[in-house]
Amino acid sequence: MDKKVEDLQQNSMTWHDAQFLRDAVDSLSKSRRTMMYTYVFAFYLKRNNHAEIFETNQRDLEMATEQLSGYLEQDMDEEDPKTLKQKIQDKCRYIEHRRKVLMNHCSEGNEQEIWEFSE
Repeated sequence: MDKKVEDLQQNSMTWHDAQFLRDAVDSLSKSRRTMMYTYVFAFYLKRNNHAEIFETNQRDLEMATEQLSGYLEQDMDEEDPKTLKQKIQDKCRYIEHRRKVLMNHCSEGNEQEIWEFSE
């Protein structure tokens, strides 16, 4: 990311403006860490409607996380830096929203005792 930040600074952005890349890496890391635990949670869930909803939420987070990863891996010269910045920031906000939805679903399911686990 340091190299990509430098590239953006040389082309059109200030150091401060290019920090969205570091924020995106933090968002990506947080999302992947969350998914790491939700995969284990989902593995032990008994198959029912609640498990299906959980896995749909999980899949949405996974797809958005992979899209963000793709944005970060691409060459910064392939797209207008301001357009790329907007795409990355939008995806980060979406990921954080989906992550919260998934975590809230876990908490609510626990409070309402809807989760059933296989042994």
